[in-house]
Amino acid sequence: MTDDDDIIKQTTKLLVVGNTLQRKFSYCSREVKIELFRSHCYSIYCNSLWSRYKVATMNRLKVCHSDILKRLLGLPRGCSSSLAFARNGVNNLDVIRRHSVFSLRSRVELSTNSIITSVSQSSAYVCGPIQQR
Repeated sequence: MTDDDDIIKQTTKLLVVGNTLQRKFSYCSREVKIELFRSHCYSIYCNSLWSRYKVATMNRLKVCHSDILKRLLGLPRGCSSSLAFARNGVNNLDVIRRHSVFSLRSRVELSTNSIITSVSQSSAYVCGPIQQR
């Protein structure tokens, strides 16, 4: 069982959102476009749970994420994605995923719920893919 299907669904959703943003807000200022990107392209649901996937599937999502930012800001396709993210103060997909995983781990470890506590103390959680990151 892999997470590829879910990643593909999120890639499709991200493409739809990106095309909508580009179409409806092409005449807005750069600052507005960056805020729209942050609010609509940072929330990739359940990404902190993904642990088994093909590298190619994740790379497609990363390319999609960076292409949306470049298209929204009117940057050429060949320009550096990392430079585009850095110059505009926007997190790339790797940073967003790292924050999501850290947030999930923190919430699980601080939870007082008895079910979550028993799961977090089990060997499946301690030796599982979330702890290995």
